[in-house]
Amino acid sequence: MNKSPLAGTGNLSVSIVAGPSAGALLQQIGEAKEKRRLVLPAGSLAPDEHQALEQISAIAEQREVENLIIECDSQTPAMAYASLFLSPPLTETARLTKTLFVIQPSDLLDSLTRRAGDAKRTSPGFLAEQLEFVNHIVLDGGIGDSEFKLARDIALTLNPRAQVSDLSPESVEKLLGGAELPPFDFSEAFDGAGWRQLIDAEKLPRGESDIASFAYRARRPFHPERFLALLEGGLAAVFRAKGFFWLATRMDLVGGLNLAGSELHCAGAGQWWAARDAHTREDEMPERTQKEWQEPFGDRRQAIAFMGLDFHPDACRAQLNACLLTDSEMSAGPESWGTLPDPFPSWTVHSHTHACEHDHESGDHDCCHH
Repeated sequence: MNKSPLAGTGNLSVSIVAGPSAGALLQQIGEAKEKRRLVLPAGSLAPDEHQALEQISAIAEQREVENLIIECDSQTPAMAYASLFLSPPLTETARLTKTLFVIQPSDLLDSLTRRAGDAKRTSPGFLAEQLEFVNHIVLDGGIGDSEFKLARDIALTLNPRAQVSDLSPESVEKLLGGAELPPFDFSEAFDGAGWRQLIDAEKLPRGESDIASFAYRARRPFHPERFLALLEGGLAAVFRAKGFFWLATRMDLVGGLNLAGSELHCAGAGQWWAARDAHTREDEMPERTQKEWQEPFGDRRQAIAFMGLDFHPDACRAQLNACLLTDSEMSAGPESWGTLPDPFPSWTVHSHTHACEHDHESGDHDCCHH
C-alpha cells in the first residue's frame, strides 16, 4: 500500500462489527469500494491483546485510512475488541466510534422468543448481552415485514439507546460515516441497557409490538424452592430478565439473575453491604446504596427487570410475590430461614473482600448495581 497521508489531525475512526450476519454488512462495505476504509476480517487481528494494540496503532499512525472496520468472529463479542480502546496507545491515535451487531430478524426471534431447539442458533444470553452493549443494531431483513418490526421492538427494549436500521445500501452508507462522530461512550453502554434503566426506575419506550416490561422490587427474601420453580417453569412469556435477588437461606450473598430466551443463569454477585461491619459501610458504601438502605435488613432486596412478549406484568408480579416468604415464615426469623430447602447451586464469593469495592458508579461490573 503506497503511503498517501490524509489531511487533518483527527484520530483514526474505528467501527467494530459483530453478529451472525456481520458478513452481509461487510460484503456491502466491500462493494462500496471506498478507498479511505480498511476492513480487518475476523481472525486477522492478533489474539494477544498487546499485539492487537500494536497492530491497530500501526494502522492509525500510517494515516492511510480514515475508517478502520474490525470484524468479530462468531465467538468474540464486540465488547472484547471495544475494551482495547480504553488503553494507551490507542487512546492517543484512534477512537472507537461505533459498535454494530448484525442479525436476521428471524434469528433474533428464534433465539429470544421462540425457544427453538435448533442447536445452531445463537446463544440467547450471548445475543442479548451483545445487543445491550452496541450502539448500532442492523437487521438483515425487509423493513416492512412483521418479523422486522417485532425484532426491532425487542432490540430497542433490550437497548433503548441503540440506533436500529435495515441492511440496505442507503442505511449502510449512513453507518459508514465516523470521522465527525464522538468516541463510543462506555459508561452509556454499561448503564444504558434496558434492564438497568428499569431497575433505576426509568420507563422504556413502547414500540408497536405487544411487549411489556417492569422492574420487580421487594424487601422480603425469596423462598429458594418456590423461586427456582418459578424461574424454571413459570415465565414462558419472558424473553429477558436480569437483576439481583435475595434468598432467605443466603443472608450474606447477592444473587445475580440472568435470563435470556430459554437460557437461565443464577450466580453469586458479591455480598450485601448489610453483611459488612458498620465501619466499612460508613467509609465505603456508595451513595446510591445509602439511599436504598432500609432497616432491619439494610440493602438486601429484590431488584429484577422483566421483559416479555404477550406478557402481563401484574400476573408476573403476583407469581413473584408468591415466592416471597409468607408472614409466618418471616416471623420465624433468619435462623429458621437457614433451614429452608435450597435447590440453588452453591455460589462462590469473589476473591476480594467485597464484590463491589471498586467504583460503584462506574457501571463496569454487574455486581455494582445491587
